[in-house]
Amino acid sequence: MNKSFLALALALSVIPVAARADDAAPPQLTPAQRQAMQQTFERFATQEKQLHQQMRAQILTAMTPVQRRAVAATIGDLAIEPNPDPVAAAKRLDAILSPGERQRIIAAHSAFQSQSRQLHDQMRTELTSEMPADMQSRFANHEKDEHEMAPRQLDAGTLLLRVLVPRPQMMEMGDHGHFMMHMEGAPPPR
Repeated sequence: MNKSFLALALALSVIPVAARADDAAPPQLTPAQRQAMQQTFERFATQEKQLHQQMRAQILTAMTPVQRRAVAATIGDLAIEPNPDPVAAAKRLDAILSPGERQRIIAAHSAFQSQSRQLHDQMRTELTSEMPADMQSRFANHEKDEHEMAPRQLDAGTLLLRVLVPRPQMMEMGDHGHFMMHMEGAPPPR
């Protein structure tokens, strides 16, 4: 999943802390607001996961079966190395691809980033509308700082590693709710 969801979850958790510095009584979310925000997170997490699966499928189809086996072997070797070197592994992966395949992989990732950015903007808009008015301005200021970070352009080998290596389930959005449940003002756990 995208790191922006984690950043957004952390941003939401920081709002009450920032409020304490400004006010004696920080704004609190009502149970209905928490529920609405949790549902928004879950809905957008599902959409983000679908976008990621679509990108993964596009990347896999950009390679030949022989290349997919070579990628699998490289990832497997990386997993059992005593001192794994992901940079060297990414270079090896990049070298097995033709220029056209590299371009298709990078294009699939760029399309995913663009769609993901739009999805995150929609989510921010919805979440902001679900917050109390006094939280909205603090959230907007924090989001403005985060939104100004430009995405890096990665080579195809690095993208293969990032997209094809399985991630622990804890990085999925659904578990951000669990991570956030101990933070004041966070949506309730499932």
